[in-house]
Amino acid sequence: MLSGKIFPISANVRELIFNRSYVRERRGPLLQQCEKNIEEIQEQINDFVVAVENMRVTISKIEKEINEGGASVARIRDNIRVRKLIQEIARIQAEMESYDLEEAAKSKRNFQEKYNVEKQRETDLQGKVRLNEF
Repeated sequence: MLSGKIFPISANVRELIFNRSYVRERRGPLLQQCEKNIEEIQEQINDFVVAVENMRVTISKIEKEINEGGASVARIRDNIRVRKLIQEIARIQAEMESYDLEEAAKSKRNFQEKYNVEKQRETDLQGKVRLNEF
């Protein structure tokens, strides 16, 4: 029982000694300086938090630009492909126009006329050959 009563007394004595040494060693200004330092550091932390948020926004914008840039590259690639196809169509069309269609039509009629005559002649010759075989 006695030790239970001594302990609170010794804690009180310690508190008195601490307070006296605190006052005697003039720790009050040091405490105020520490509090001031804590406030300044807290302000710096807040500034850093704001800076980090600003950087996140900037990073987000940059990522958006990169994504849009990829879409732009795809559109440009498609544009180039379409232009090449247009050039190829123009080349083929010019080549087709270079052919003389009237001359081709005359040649076709001439072929058809000669073909029928020659086909009939071939048929006649085949008939004669069969007759000679008998």
